[in-house]
Amino acid sequence: MDKSIIQLIKEGEGLTIEFKRSIDSPFKIAKTIVSFANTSGGSLLIGVADHGAIMGVQSELRELQKLEKALVKLIEPELVVQIKTENLDSKKVLRVTVNESEDKPHHALNEKGERIIYIRVKDKSMPIPRLLLYNGADTETEKLLATRHVKTLITYLKETDSVTAKVFSKIINISEKRAERMLQDLAARQILLKLSKGKPESFSLKWTE
Repeated sequence: MDKSIIQLIKEGEGLTIEFKRSIDSPFKIAKTIVSFANTSGGSLLIGVADHGAIMGVQSELRELQKLEKALVKLIEPELVVQIKTENLDSKKVLRVTVNESEDKPHHALNEKGERIIYIRVKDKSMPIPRLLLYNGADTETEKLLATRHVKTLITYLKETDSVTAKVFSKIINISEKRAERMLQDLAARQILLKLSKGKPESFSLKWTE
């Protein structure tokens, strides 16, 4: 059963929840939507301040127009989201529900026209390259990123769209089973994106700088 907006506000911003007082830029909203779709899905509440106060939107139409621009022009491949308007304390709040996508990775276009993959890390929408330098990474993840095998993998994925366990095992000369475990571990830590479609499973670290 869907959580109510009040429940979401009480939970606060996090991996699957983000508040926006209003949409100041379609580019920023595209980034948030893409990060939810590329990770675990989530809810974006427009008309709610960062600390959870219900502000309401001044113009529902203006917010919807910016959302439409983000969804139609700034996200590749296109995403379908659910948008609902709810009245809270006589104020209108837009609720945008984004499901985890089967077609990930999705890119968001920035103001320079660059195509970037964002994923969700805690309560932030982060591009893949910055994730690799993310200060909030735990010590174990930092050690993992520093290993020769993972460095080789990241170098390979900067040049190639995706990798399978079979290909990775050949690149670094280990068993396919061990390569699969490593890829799954990196996906669990949100360093790689697991591509849902197709067998064998493939993993991506694709972005355009």
